[in-house]
Amino acid sequence: MIKHELLVPVGNWPSLEAAIHNGADAVYLGGKKFGARAFADNFSLEDLEKATKLCHLYGVKIYVTVNTLIYENEIAEVLEYIKSLHQMGVDALIMQDVGLINLVHQTLPNLEIHASTQMHNHSSESLEFLKSLGVKRVVFARELSLDYINNIDTELEKEVFIHGSLCISYSGQCLFSSQILGRSGNRGECAGMCRLPYKLYEEDKVIPTNGDYLLSPKDLCSIDDFAKLMQSDIKCFKIEGRMKSAEYVAVVTRIYHKLILDYENNKPLQVDPEDFNLLKAIFNREYTKGYLNNEKDIMNISAPNHQGIKIGEVIKVTPKKIAIKLSHNLKQFEGIRFLNHDIGINVNFIYDENNKLINEGVKGKTIYLDNFINLDSLDTVMLTKPKVDIYPDGYKKIPVSLSLKAKINEPLEIQITDGENNYTLKSTEIVQKSLNAPISAERIKEVLSQVGDLPFQVENINIVMDKEIFISIGSLKNLRRSALEKLKDERENKKVPYMEKEFKKEKIDKKLQNGISVLVRKKEQLQACRDLKIKNIIVQNPKLWEEDLTYKIPRDNLVHNYTYQNLLVTDYASLFKYLNSRSDYYLNVTNHYTLDYLNKYANVIALSPENTLENISNIMQNYHNNINVEVLVYGRLELMLMKYCPLNYLVNKDSICHVCQNNKQYYLQDRNGAFYPVENNPLTHSTTILNTHITDLRGNISNLKDMGVNNFRIELFDESYEKTKEIIEGVKKYVE
Repeated sequence: MIKHELLVPVGNWPSLEAAIHNGADAVYLGGKKFGARAFADNFSLEDLEKATKLCHLYGVKIYVTVNTLIYENEIAEVLEYIKSLHQMGVDALIMQDVGLINLVHQTLPNLEIHASTQMHNHSSESLEFLKSLGVKRVVFARELSLDYINNIDTELEKEVFIHGSLCISYSGQCLFSSQILGRSGNRGECAGMCRLPYKLYEEDKVIPTNGDYLLSPKDLCSIDDFAKLMQSDIKCFKIEGRMKSAEYVAVVTRIYHKLILDYENNKPLQVDPEDFNLLKAIFNREYTKGYLNNEKDIMNISAPNHQGIKIGEVIKVTPKKIAIKLSHNLKQFEGIRFLNHDIGINVNFIYDENNKLINEGVKGKTIYLDNFINLDSLDTVMLTKPKVDIYPDGYKKIPVSLSLKAKINEPLEIQITDGENNYTLKSTEIVQKSLNAPISAERIKEVLSQVGDLPFQVENINIVMDKEIFISIGSLKNLRRSALEKLKDERENKKVPYMEKEFKKEKIDKKLQNGISVLVRKKEQLQACRDLKIKNIIVQNPKLWEEDLTYKIPRDNLVHNYTYQNLLVTDYASLFKYLNSRSDYYLNVTNHYTLDYLNKYANVIALSPENTLENISNIMQNYHNNINVEVLVYGRLELMLMKYCPLNYLVNKDSICHVCQNNKQYYLQDRNGAFYPVENNPLTHSTTILNTHITDLRGNISNLKDMGVNNFRIELFDESYEKTKEIIEGVKKYVE
């Protein structure tokens, strides 16, 4: 049986302690930089070292997130940071950037690397690519089913998310926040564009919907299907929530830890209803089993925020008081929200029917609150901030066994073990024959059982002693404390040996390619390219494909079996399988180490559109191979790739989908009135949201050429034949 690992998120020190003492097998956390939760409290280097010692003391593994894209001018800094993490003994890094992964694996070969879900890990071929990079564990894309994951045969350890917030876009494939607000999800600064309100348009007509939050998913909860997870070959179960409270961490960790223990002990997998209510009250956007468990109902378009649980109804409102009939207990200082008014308060004072202050309102009773919010009508009351005992079972204790040897005329000797570490210590005191008051074995056990403020629990004591002996209690206590402190120090400082090697760049010569590539979506665009003698024309619709064109592989295609001669590869799976193709910008290239590494696989490599011109210049100054780099200079970027289809969900109401076939254009309109085209792929049943704005770097082509960029991409959307010719000719005059 696989020893499953429960991996828990921590964003600050209280959350770390809550995770450790409620059953986490491992925790993941970030430093002040280079982590995908830039707005969590996170940890300084000093804090990370303390956290590592604390985790190792309690037998908990610690994984540090370095799971952002790294810009060229950050490489030296992030490498020094990673060296410090390795020296302090962290158990693994969770990483996204391909160039940095390769650099770290080669220079620090003893440091374990886990591939973040930001790497879009969704097929066998992508895992083969990760294995070649030196990755040990893969965090799968949240769009995959458990059955699909189980059918992947790999040497890599498997990790999946089982609880918490969901991204509606494939992770690592979302540019929405980056392009609209300048806050990159790939850099840990996501602004949560999926949690904002939108309207759906068919051409110029609004489609009515039963909510405004058309991209907002429910939260994942795997409790009901946990037995299936335990029966899988998945190594690690991951909880989302580095921005969540210590109370959230404690409750969710405790529940899933108990499920794991119950399964291992052949007990029924059940969660106490009160515990489940507490879990929902801590945080939920309503729950879904998610794609992991083949559930289609993943959206809550009515509200994007924490819902809480219903605890009562407002039955009367006066200018001074709010009367609430409770269906659930309510304690003083808990937080509630009046659902329809969308007003939240902390309950500082609770009154009974006699207007007396009470500490807790009881289910079935009517309570009264001060109406300082000017509530003016009846409403439903939700509990959104419950009181939580973070440590209901106390602090975790480390079980140890002690053996004492007490022989006359020999030093007092103690052995200690935690099952893994074993030590023998001797006292300077020589055991003497007692003259009048020999010490008993019971008294020795009593002294050895006392651990003081150390986090141990003595479970077994074995004593080998002569009769009628004298041992001073002070010596016995000192020997016991020395043994426990030595074990504590050994546990805290357990780490793999630090090893650093020189990084050697690999020179790979490729045939020089340069020019213009154009992605077309319409026949008239294709014809314009033909008329202007564009050599590299890209199509993503097979109906447009012709023998000499380049076919763009869907980013979410799970089965790669293409016979096209020319391919634009869009993920690491297709990059690995179809050598010497062109690579798309969704491989997220932001430094020259990634360029160098991908040069082994692709002939032309596109840079990420998240690069600034300054960063492109920095990359090209250091690029080892210095050829065949491409930049998008005109086009409507794909902001979000989703397995979820809002058109099917909102237009077809989950009946048989037809919108892919009706040749109508759909849009999402944001709260500022901007329109985002929605594009469907009938082959993969995925949906892409395109930018409202057009990226236009045509005026910078000369500068890009001076930097060493020699390939320039145009991506067309709804441009006419004439507009297509105008755009291409405007680029050609700079390139040719």
